[in-house]
Amino acid sequence: MKNKSESNHAASGYWDSIATKSRGTGHEDLWRAYLRDVYQDLGARWGNGVNIGRKLKTDLYDEAISRHSLLPMLENERDQVVGVDISFETARAAKRQLAEAGQERRQIAVSDARNQAFQSNVFGTVLSNSTLDHFANRSDIMASLEELHRILKRGGMLIITLDNPQNPVVWIRNRLPYSWLKRLGIIPYYMGVTLSRFQLIRALESSGFEVQESTAIVHSPRVVAIWAGLLLGRMKHDGIKASFRRLLGLFECLERLPTKDITGYFVAVKAVKV
Repeated sequence: MKNKSESNHAASGYWDSIATKSRGTGHEDLWRAYLRDVYQDLGARWGNGVNIGRKLKTDLYDEAISRHSLLPMLENERDQVVGVDISFETARAAKRQLAEAGQERRQIAVSDARNQAFQSNVFGTVLSNSTLDHFANRSDIMASLEELHRILKRGGMLIITLDNPQNPVVWIRNRLPYSWLKRLGIIPYYMGVTLSRFQLIRALESSGFEVQESTAIVHSPRVVAIWAGLLLGRMKHDGIKASFRRLLGLFECLERLPTKDITGYFVAVKAVKV
């Protein structure tokens, strides 16, 4: 059986290889732009009363492979924003992309979500966007939630999203062999265990959080949107690309319906450390 350091090293090496393969492809550029729009809307709704001070984003894949960083939604002039990833290659690619976009002042770190390399009670806000749904075991999710609780200040806010297992597409995908899905180009990397919205709420509460909001987000059909975005991305006409993003955004009205836990691709929860 692998010890913890061996397991962390194996995970880091895997995501290093994914970052190397994905860098510069632009395969999901329009999809990532749409995701940024959705997360920015979520941050605008849930960000009232956000603590000033250090803020953390737990995943840098978006920043590494696209121009559509989520880090700006965390900051204002007084904030110190840190982005962290388990993969050195992902972190390095993100740092390069951010520098090219004139965003060098954001700090980048390498750390495992299950054993964060930060002191306790240092962050006022954490955004964990689809980070903890790549583990093989639920115990890893729970360990990561406990670490997020540890590094947050009392009263600090966590916005967390996970793959939604109640979405029929996600449900089917999680029951098919990863090798098949990768060969068909449906997913670019390993998708692990995840939690439903209510399971995530219970897990957060058992980790010491007080849950304040929850919902399901990203309601457009992912595979179709990515493939269509790939075709449109080859065009020179920026107006068509902007119209496509607006079209995807229209699907977010489904969040208002009782069926949101079926149509949403991610569950989203706002919790506070008490």
